[in-house]
Amino acid sequence: MSTAGLINRYVWFVTTIYNRGPISLEEIQCRYESHFGRGEELSERQFHRYTDAVEELFDIEIKYSRTQRGYVVADREGIDNMAMRKWLIQTFSVNNILHESQELKNRILLENVPSGQQHLTTIVDAMRESVALIMTYHSFHREEPSTFEVEPYCVKLFEQRWYMLGMSDKLRLYALDRIKVLEPTERKFKLPKKFDAAKFFEDYYGIIIGDEDFDVEPVALKVDSWQSKYLRTLPLHHTQVEVERNEEYSIFEYRLCPSFDFQQKLLSMGDSAGVLAPVALRDILRKKAETTANNNALGGMGSGYHFKVYKK
Repeated sequence: MSTAGLINRYVWFVTTIYNRGPISLEEIQCRYESHFGRGEELSERQFHRYTDAVEELFDIEIKYSRTQRGYVVADREGIDNMAMRKWLIQTFSVNNILHESQELKNRILLENVPSGQQHLTTIVDAMRESVALIMTYHSFHREEPSTFEVEPYCVKLFEQRWYMLGMSDKLRLYALDRIKVLEPTERKFKLPKKFDAAKFFEDYYGIIIGDEDFDVEPVALKVDSWQSKYLRTLPLHHTQVEVERNEEYSIFEYRLCPSFDFQQKLLSMGDSAGVLAPVALRDILRKKAETTANNNALGGMGSGYHFKVYKK
């Protein structure tokens, strides 16, 4: 069997246990034959080889749970580490599905992530080796790119863009799609012992950290019944609590810093959501909505525009 074919089987193996666990060896063997075809058997010896390979390749441990009476993906190092493994497993699973569904490639549509692939490996390697990077970066706020050293602390994926949190003159976020050149240096750096990437971002919605108008504070939203369904299945923030619910609306409370990207998210929800508190946030969103309305009004920014590209 080719290396690619074997890895695909490892991916199927770990995603099956993750999605179906706790699962017995007999059920895994049955699903294996059903998935890969009659005559394909997973012996107990081969099963143990697969568990060893998955741990070596993906750092994911498969173990038998006596209390649950089945095999599960082990949570060895806490909830944050398990969250990363969950993302990894889901990514492998999607990739495996796409690989096995070539005949449906024109019917499976994915979102484009324009950044990450080119520089992500370099950054992760530098994080692993604790070496600084020399980076040429072109910020949207500058006319020309600049070159400087940066110490990579962590990476974060947010709304189809990869970002690196790094120390230069101070801790800053850098979008990977704005990096022009990136190379490792020989200079070592020490990550502060108290630095915790998840904790660093926990009070924010996305990647904008800090806001001159707001601190971390309670935020209350009144959301119509339809939009509430989406927030229940995909919360805006880990602090989200639904404190009131009826047939017409729900009220959700949060504790975070309502910085710019959170404000933009609320605006994107239109009239299906409104801010109850704090009043300052409600006023800011009202002014932004009024500006948008004025820009879209007859005689505003779009008045009299003639398409240059999309002509019949």
